[in-house]
Amino acid sequence: MNKNIDIDPIKIPNKNVTIEDIKDKAKQISENYKDEAIGGYMCGDGPIPSDILFIGEAPGKNEIIEGKPFVGMAGKTLDNYLNLANIKREDIRITNTCFFRPIKIKQGKTGRETISNRTPKPSEVELFREVLDAEITLVDPKIIITLGNTPLKRLTKFKTIGECHGKLYFNEELKRYIYPMYHPSSLTYNRKESFKIAYEDDWKNLKEILKKVLTAK
Repeated sequence: MNKNIDIDPIKIPNKNVTIEDIKDKAKQISENYKDEAIGGYMCGDGPIPSDILFIGEAPGKNEIIEGKPFVGMAGKTLDNYLNLANIKREDIRITNTCFFRPIKIKQGKTGRETISNRTPKPSEVELFREVLDAEITLVDPKIIITLGNTPLKRLTKFKTIGECHGKLYFNEELKRYIYPMYHPSSLTYNRKESFKIAYEDDWKNLKEILKKVLTAK
């Protein structure tokens, strides 16, 4: 845990942990973090419990403003593909691996500052290990869909999303299914038609997998 932060970790598993406990811990960690620049924090959104849990990387500017994950451009892309898989957003829980917004601040020649998102460091992800584990326990999903490399590395042994996307795995430690997917923003950076087709195929595959996973006893 970060040397500048002194908090009591949430013990996992703990049936008595509430969503308010999780929010309080995320707030405490974020407000005491001094090692790098951050731009606010937020927690997950959606029903508890929920059979389906999506886990992203970290909130961005729009997410912090609205207090809800995936509301920017990536959120619009996500909504489109949720529809493709016949998933209603109000039926799923969405959260992040890192609960604060990691940012980088650059100063131009004129002295004007620009702020942009950055990928959370492994140490920053580790700060929220107990918090995320507590949320997973509370939400009690039958399947977790990871979006991008950050949640993938946190919950599996894989190093990159390219080696495992669109396939179903079982996490023995969590006793839950994991379905790795590319982050929705990847479509912004990779304009190749072949990538878009592969991305859509992963969602179509998810649609079929959910029929089996959600009905399994």
